[in-house]
Amino acid sequence: HAGNEIPDRPAVRAIIGEAANQGQDGMLAVAGAIRNRGSLKGVCGVKAKHVDKQPAWVWRQAELAWAMSATNDITHGATHWENVKAFGMPYWAKDMRVTLVLRDHTFFARSKIK
Repeated sequence: HAGNEIPDRPAVRAIIGEAANQGQDGMLAVAGAIRNRGSLKGVCGVKAKHVDKQPAWVWRQAELAWAMSATNDITHGATHWENVKAFGMPYWAKDMRVTLVLRDHTFFARSKIK
């Protein structure tokens, strides 16, 4: 699995940075997309300043989401996500397909080449 090369601590930071306010299912979805991506490249949440201010229970939720995402991809192969309601449809998503809309995030996967 591609995400297995990502160290746990940065992955958990990224999940919190991207989805601390999205509940357990929202964190699981972001975790799954990170695993599918196989990299934290381009994931802004890794460096988000609010991560260190989150309470212990949010860290536990994110750790659980990361662990669960190893065997449960609720995003159906998504590698990217965006809060489309807040930021609009991203330019990079024009050739991608939507695989899941959950809370504030829309998840995208590369379209299969015909």
